[in-house]
Amino acid sequence: MYHVCNRGSRKGVLFESCEDYESFIGLMQDARRKFKMRIIAYCLLSTHLHFLLYPRNSGDVARFMHWLTSTHAKRFHRRRGTTGTGAVYQSRYFSRGIDEGRKLMTALRYVERNALAAHLVTRAEDWPWGSAWRGDGPPRFVLDESPLPRPSNWLEILNDL
Repeated sequence: MYHVCNRGSRKGVLFESCEDYESFIGLMQDARRKFKMRIIAYCLLSTHLHFLLYPRNSGDVARFMHWLTSTHAKRFHRRRGTTGTGAVYQSRYFSRGIDEGRKLMTALRYVERNALAAHLVTRAEDWPWGSAWRGDGPPRFVLDESPLPRPSNWLEILNDL
């Protein structure tokens, strides 16, 4: 398992509108199919993103993230008419391996409560662009099964300060 994150260049905006977020979620689905990546959790914020990834093979995280961020960057520039004006992402993504159950739950909580920690919502499940979202309608993105299931009181754990 890997906690992966990346940020906009110079802390710049990656997502400006609902359409931007939805488009990126579509890219996540394409990348997951293309690289057979298991996505256990995610949180997209305007200036950065977090994933909890569970690769099947060595090197899959690098291939997945390269395709996802480079494809997003190309579409980002095309949509804004800014092709050739510089980097969309600050640098290559950051990743940290997770090798035990307690660390997995800590990373999962960190990722899913990121919007709450940023004071964008009052409850983690209110952020529509993360895997903790519990709004109306079907989920925007169906997660892959985690090797450790979330406890039955997971929302309480997420929202506990």
